[in-house]
Amino acid sequence: MSAESDGPTNGGLRRTETGREAQPSSTGLAAAGLAVSLWGGGNVLVAAAPIGGLSLAFLRLWLAFACYGLVMLARGVRLHGSQFRAVAMGGFFFGADLIAFYLALQYTSVAIAVTISALQPIGVLAAAAFFFGERVTRTHLVWGTVAIVGVVMVVLGAGTDGAASLTGNLWAIGALVCWAGYFIGSKSARRHVNNNEYLVWINLIGALMLTPVILIAGLDTNQAFSWSGLGWVALIVAVPGSGHVIMNWAHGHTTLTSTSLLTLAMPVLSTGLAALFLDQSVVPVQVLGIVITLGALASVTAYNARRPEFLEAIIDQVDPEVL
Repeated sequence: MSAESDGPTNGGLRRTETGREAQPSSTGLAAAGLAVSLWGGGNVLVAAAPIGGLSLAFLRLWLAFACYGLVMLARGVRLHGSQFRAVAMGGFFFGADLIAFYLALQYTSVAIAVTISALQPIGVLAAAAFFFGERVTRTHLVWGTVAIVGVVMVVLGAGTDGAASLTGNLWAIGALVCWAGYFIGSKSARRHVNNNEYLVWINLIGALMLTPVILIAGLDTNQAFSWSGLGWVALIVAVPGSGHVIMNWAHGHTTLTSTSLLTLAMPVLSTGLAALFLDQSVVPVQVLGIVITLGALASVTAYNARRPEFLEAIIDQVDPEVL
């Protein structure tokens, strides 16, 4: 999962609404760490849930929409049709990512799914080069290649013991593409829509996208509408959902670079919890691959923090107010 800042950034420093740069604090870092822990645990909950991936995503989106919508209404805020252009891209890719990632966790191991998903910064770089004509530097190419080599080690290291499948790996790659699109769309949308409204919008758009698919494919009613099934859905909304709320608060009390680097701990946490609670073993070559991937991504994140204009140029090209 990714958390969005509430304002523009400069060299990894977030600016508050008053224009002052937020200073890092121990409370902010602790909050960001808690959010990452909730996201890491949420991935394992999705993998453990006894509900089909499409049905789980469908129910999770509608329940999250209802919860965030009630909070918004209680604050006296309403959605406006004029906001749709700003939120459409983020909402579409959010829904698509949720579907692809949930299905990936059904067919492949948590370690593989979350490590592939962690390549989101590389996905943004690829979009910058192929779709937006931005110049990708040699540093980007080197660290991007290293990160991909690490992912290949994680995937191939699973062998043929049933921990991985081509279907699951392809869904994970699809989720990576959608997560990169969501990241870019969200950065654009958050220029115009506040956090609570944006969460309502993206869950609504994702739920509406998935509804016709469910009408055709069918809903896993036996599991989804049991007390146990509904409890799983509520838990999945509450745990990673709380992570989003906490991380958005943390953005105002630490730097964007710090939160981005902390987020890289999520694959490690998810992999460890999956090994502990789901009996998904991880072999040494996979551990090495995870370390290599996250180290390369940390280098890309730190490098991008010194070049904020790179991401801003991409966001300008998808911002409906700029086009």
